[in-house]
Amino acid sequence: MRLKLPLYLLVGILILASCSRKKDKFLNKNFHAITTYYNIVYNGNLALGKGQMEVEEAYIEDYWKVLPVERMTIKQNPKEKNSASENSSFENAEEKATKSIQKHSMYMGGKEYNPQTDEAFLLLGKARYYDQRFVPAKDAFSFILNHYPESSTFNEAKIWVEKVNLRLEYFEMAIDNLTELINTTQLTPFESYEATSTLAQSYIADNKERQALSPLKIAIQNAPDDKKRARLLYIRGQLFTSLGQKDSARVSFDEVIALNRNSPRSYMIHSELEKLNLKDFKNALWYETELAFQELAEDRENRPFLDFIYYDTAMFNLAKDSISFAIERFNKSLKEQPKDKYLKSQNYVNLGEIYFDKSSYETSGKYYDSTLTNLVKGSREHRQVKRKRENLEDVITFERIATETDSVLNLVKAPEEERVKFFKTYIEKLKEEEKSVFTNKSPSRIINSRFGRQKSQIGGGQVNSTTFYFYDITQKQRGEESFRKIWGDIELADDWRRNSTQKKLLDTEEEIVQEDRLRPEYDPQTYIAMIPTDQKVIDSISDERNFAYYQLGIIYKEKFKKYDLAISKLESLLESNPQERLILPSKYYLFKIYDDLGNTKQANSWKNDILNKHSDSRYASILRNPEAYRNDVNNPQNIYSRLYKEYKSGQYQQTLDEIETYTKVFVGNSILPKLELLKARILAKLEGALVYQKALNYVALTYPQSKEGKYAQKQYTELEQKPFSTDFDFSQDPEDEYILVYNFFNDNIEESKYEEFKSDLALAVEDESGLDLTLTEELYNKNQILVTIKGLKSKLGAQGLAEKFINNDKVNKNYPYFVMSQKNYKIAQINKNLDDFLNKTN
Repeated sequence: MRLKLPLYLLVGILILASCSRKKDKFLNKNFHAITTYYNIVYNGNLALGKGQMEVEEAYIEDYWKVLPVERMTIKQNPKEKNSASENSSFENAEEKATKSIQKHSMYMGGKEYNPQTDEAFLLLGKARYYDQRFVPAKDAFSFILNHYPESSTFNEAKIWVEKVNLRLEYFEMAIDNLTELINTTQLTPFESYEATSTLAQSYIADNKERQALSPLKIAIQNAPDDKKRARLLYIRGQLFTSLGQKDSARVSFDEVIALNRNSPRSYMIHSELEKLNLKDFKNALWYETELAFQELAEDRENRPFLDFIYYDTAMFNLAKDSISFAIERFNKSLKEQPKDKYLKSQNYVNLGEIYFDKSSYETSGKYYDSTLTNLVKGSREHRQVKRKRENLEDVITFERIATETDSVLNLVKAPEEERVKFFKTYIEKLKEEEKSVFTNKSPSRIINSRFGRQKSQIGGGQVNSTTFYFYDITQKQRGEESFRKIWGDIELADDWRRNSTQKKLLDTEEEIVQEDRLRPEYDPQTYIAMIPTDQKVIDSISDERNFAYYQLGIIYKEKFKKYDLAISKLESLLESNPQERLILPSKYYLFKIYDDLGNTKQANSWKNDILNKHSDSRYASILRNPEAYRNDVNNPQNIYSRLYKEYKSGQYQQTLDEIETYTKVFVGNSILPKLELLKARILAKLEGALVYQKALNYVALTYPQSKEGKYAQKQYTELEQKPFSTDFDFSQDPEDEYILVYNFFNDNIEESKYEEFKSDLALAVEDESGLDLTLTEELYNKNQILVTIKGLKSKLGAQGLAEKFINNDKVNKNYPYFVMSQKNYKIAQINKNLDDFLNKTN
């Protein structure tokens, strides 16, 4: 009996030892197959399933586009990704598959004898696929196709190879191979589902939506569960919608809804919303559609989807011109704090459009800012909104100017009683604001502004988002002061409001009333005294208002196509006795607007006005022969090109004079920023860095949204941060080059004598061929010219050369000259401070 146990152990060991992977025996094959399937591959598939669930749960649906068949976020370009696993579940599954292949594969003589090894390769490929290492995944699937032609996983491996091709964006290859597989092979229902759904996705990815419908139909029929069936039905509905087949789309969405609780609720709710969106909102029955949205919103189970429900309701309200309802619903959608950033952007952009149409430009600008933070930077929509937001900045600026100047001019015209009434109303509002102890905002003050001008906060720095009263020191101090003003300095005691301090409070109240009477901001005469009476000041305000109206008219026409607003501003301008320079361009733009609108009667009216009253003008010439104008030398772009050539050739003063003329002619034209920037460059040549900096600042502030304005702002900022040095360096550096400078003033020399001097000097320099000298004529300012000889190696050498020219009678000794280093000459030219240099050297 004692010998039996060791004997059994010995036999067991011998049996196990005989199960070699290199022997084609029944026991060997079954041992390794069972070990592979029931241990390693089984656990690997469990890990794979867990990883798949993690991938699907992490995926965020984008209902704005056609949903993909597979819920999987592609993190980066798959062609560039061939690294180790990023998911522990997939790493575990890959390890199990690798272990199974390494320890239990029985590949002998070109044949695999372990029937479970192909399953291990399939597991290996899937683990790599879901980990987005597509090239290694394809290698694993291809190994099955190349080495296991009789495998039960052969068709599945083929399908997975095409899934990889799809991810690698080889759409045509995937379509061709899957089509052949479906048409030539008897597939199981699950294989048919996998093949046809992948084929449909390939067509969608290749922008062939119509071709995707046929395989999608088969995939729906063979879907393994209602969850997958609902997704495919929803995708089919989206495709029909995209193709304009509304009835077919409704049928698909109805099928999703019919699945009810057997599928994810998100598919059902979005199907309900898609069905409603298929209606023509403008012609849809209000009560019926509004009720449908209301029922969706009131269902407690739909709370996770209220952001989309409220958004679609708002779009319906917007289509029906129910603006107040639309604003309410857009804001409700935002209050649900949607996770979908694009949904947030659409809420914000629609609110921005609404407030723009209401002429609430600052509010509109803030909504556009919020839109930009939720759009993908660089996308087409982001660029469009950004451009609109930038254009809006000019509207905000000029609308504020127009509003403020209109208010001032109305007060100038108003009789005394109306002025007093106006400011009394304002003072009451001011008092109400100050009574609010817990207010978040400081009371508005006219006394420090031009009757209410406030600086725009759009684009400003971030403010503290904390609004709790006791966390704000300023609010707390204001509250304490207000409390003491009302109740006095009271002791901490019971029934403090009815104790002996009551008399004290009455006295305090009388003091407050008396104090209010003495405060200048509570006296209407304080503000009435600020109303301008000097006619020059009034005219200046009127001119500012008129120019703002003109700019708004151009902006509304050119940038926003808001023709009604453009007409309103330009016609109001012409009724306001504008400056002469604004009248003709305003009339011309009114003609253009009415012409664009197809209002021939009004267009002809303005055209005839220009031809009759301004017959010699450039605009009249354009109206008579518009085709010739496009190539005419008087075209603004052609004029700018000519002026730029003159500038490059050194004709600074002539170019500057012409620019001054054309800036008046081309008021409101897009060529103005170019002309002003060219003017700044000429001023740099004629008057130096400080004047150039001021000119840049003017361009930057006047045309902030133009390319020239932005360039000017950049240059101005750089000069502010690192200005040019104005200090001359009188140290002697052996490396310095020196310049011999002849100084001429236009008023002190006749042109013939000046030309004679240049000719004589040129001959003299030519005779000094061994010195490698350069003779140049450079403008210092509009009245002063410097004729220079460059290339001299020392100060003494330069002075000696000048004396040599005089002694040899090559140059008249009466012409003044001086010597300076190359670096000092540059400083003098940049800053136009040559007089400082001469004063220090003489």
